[in-house]
Amino acid sequence: KLRVLFLTDDRLGFAMAGSALRAWELANALSRAGHEVRISAADGSEKPHESAVELVQTPCWAWSEVVVAPPWSLHLPAFVGNHILVVDGATPLLAELDAMPSTPAIRRRRRTAAARLPLAKARASAVLVAGGAQHDWWSRVLHRRPQTPILEVPFGIQHSDPPAESADVIGVPPDWSVVLWWGGVWPWLDLDTLLAARARLGRVPVSIVVPTATRPGGALAQFTANDLNRMAARYALSAPEVVPLEHWAPYDERHLTLNRAAVMAFLHRPSPEAELSFRTRAMDALWSATPMLLSAGGEVARLADALGWGEVVEPGSPVAVSDALTRLLEPAEQARRREAIMEHREHWRWSRVADPLVRALPTLAAVPRGPIAPAAVKSAAALFGLGSRRDRA
Repeated sequence: KLRVLFLTDDRLGFAMAGSALRAWELANALSRAGHEVRISAADGSEKPHESAVELVQTPCWAWSEVVVAPPWSLHLPAFVGNHILVVDGATPLLAELDAMPSTPAIRRRRRTAAARLPLAKARASAVLVAGGAQHDWWSRVLHRRPQTPILEVPFGIQHSDPPAESADVIGVPPDWSVVLWWGGVWPWLDLDTLLAARARLGRVPVSIVVPTATRPGGALAQFTANDLNRMAARYALSAPEVVPLEHWAPYDERHLTLNRAAVMAFLHRPSPEAELSFRTRAMDALWSATPMLLSAGGEVARLADALGWGEVVEPGSPVAVSDALTRLLEPAEQARRREAIMEHREHWRWSRVADPLVRALPTLAAVPRGPIAPAAVKSAAALFGLGSRRDRA
């Protein structure tokens, strides 16, 4: 039995973004395995449901025998001392930041993130990854410490299947099909191609539904309903062809929206982020057995193509997307894709996904770690923009 501390920069609660959800579910998996687990999250956090995991306001470094967090969330105390450090490398933050407009704030955020990397390279007892591309990237990062375990721990789904009930989406006629864009509208993603594809479909009863609510813990919406309406107008689309989803679904109620969807769309632009990605929100499509539409590139697209979870198309092609939507909306194809998803769903329960970490944890104290001083010098250089940009995630 070990004392394990999880860290997340996001807010825990009844509505959660993906990184907070991942930390919470992995924390509970280790708690169920018999470890004493605490989690430190952003201000305003609360436990999403009753759990043996203890929510703490500030990290309890002296108490911790194990620390688990993304490298970008770690502060200096996480890298010193004798505790086991498990670096969660499943979010390719550096690649995401490289895909954003190069504003002073983004450049500063990238430097602070990159400054964590030399420390993680030197001090990690293990690294968690989601997919082969991430494994290869972290293998290169850790080439001087090849004995460091790299554990395949992707995102998972709840232990129980969703209730069958669904709810109307405001603005969508009851007899229209819903194509749900599930997640944010970020620069590396490609909502434009989905809207262009919808325009090609013409007068069919299909609504593209796009969340425009403020991210949990955020002050302002990153992409508003007005932004969506302006974007739709460029393709001569209007309601109900394109509809904003103006509330963030509580975690335990998201099935009401998911079950209304005929297809869930996850499209991206070609970029290093795409290759390193594991589309977190696609796990909700897996959980709800909703057929997926994905751009080629990334681990989830590879899985969907191999296992029949949906259609995978070349990035940036409205023709390919509109043809794929037409196929996916056919009743026979709906049934076939949903059956394929349900056939593989059990493998993706959080309890199964977390098993490599659960099994490895008792052995990680024996992993030798590098010295802190040289890593701290490289970290300082990266913080001030003097380090190499070869390492990207």
